[in-house]
Amino acid sequence: MSAVLGRRRSERLTVCLPGKVVLLDGEFDCALDDVSQTGARIITDAPLPVGRRGILSCSPLEAVFSVVWTRGRFAGLEFEEDEPLGTIRLLRWHNDRDRERHDATLRQLVQRWGSGGW
Repeated sequence: MSAVLGRRRSERLTVCLPGKVVLLDGEFDCALDDVSQTGARIITDAPLPVGRRGILSCSPLEAVFSVVWTRGRFAGLEFEEDEPLGTIRLLRWHNDRDRERHDATLRQLVQRWGSGGW
């Protein structure tokens, strides 16, 4: 990955979004763990050796990537082309919206449990 003195080329945003890794030998589910204009960290059960190329799909993101590192189920991806900042912002918006929905559902369950409404 291109970095100067250990610094990334672009800021990464932490997210937790479902996605897909598309390879020549199949399509695999993954979770997008963080993302920037230049790359991403994903979690997947698919074997992704360093140097492997594919497409990361997590709407609205569709990025051709190369695997630059792996650590267990984590993989660091470098995008072939920088993604537009607007795409990265939309991913963060989707992440925040989904988290708000999850938190609201959890609050409702706790309230029902606390009131004996099971």
